[in-house]
Amino acid sequence: MSSYISLAALKQAASIDDTVDDALLTSVIFRASGRVDSFLARNRVGFVGFASSSNSRTGVGSNTRVYDGTGDDTLFIDDFQSVSGVSVDTTSVSSNSWRLWPYNQTPKRAIIYEAVTPDIIGRAPSHWSRGTANIAVTGYAGLDHIPDDVAQTTLAVSLIYWRRYQQGEPEPVVSPDGMVGFLVADAEVDGILTSGLDGWIVPGVWGA
Repeated sequence: MSSYISLAALKQAASIDDTVDDALLTSVIFRASGRVDSFLARNRVGFVGFASSSNSRTGVGSNTRVYDGTGDDTLFIDDFQSVSGVSVDTTSVSSNSWRLWPYNQTPKRAIIYEAVTPDIIGRAPSHWSRGTANIAVTGYAGLDHIPDDVAQTTLAVSLIYWRRYQQGEPEPVVSPDGMVGFLVADAEVDGILTSGLDGWIVPGVWGA
């Protein structure tokens, strides 16, 4: 299970200076982090995840992912922090022939085929060849860090869960292997997620 804030951060925010409830607080963090993952998986096309010491989203990290060729110059991909190589039908495509998009932001969500210098008879590929799983993209999928807004949103949700427990809500029993996130409707938590993670919401490939 993902864990997007430290136990120390939650204890500091909740003004706790003993270790009596450490196990419960850790469970609260897992629950809040899982809720963040679930929200982004529903609201961000191509969401992969963020690196942490405990992360249930195993696709995060260096790997190769395959995509269908579109037949045009734009290939939409999952979130990538960086891309080291692209191949079409197992043939490597020069990095001089493509650019990652968005240009000034990370993670990257598309690869744009740039016009290249044609050969002596005027031939030059200018698009991603149409096909099924014919394009392989190698790089770091997801992000290798936890963005500040993700951490702050996780902290805010964790404090809500902690407050509810103190007010008599049954103790949340959540382990790293025990859940992916609470999906039940929760207006208070959903409001925090929507406002805190607004910049991550991408309902379509171009964010529209």
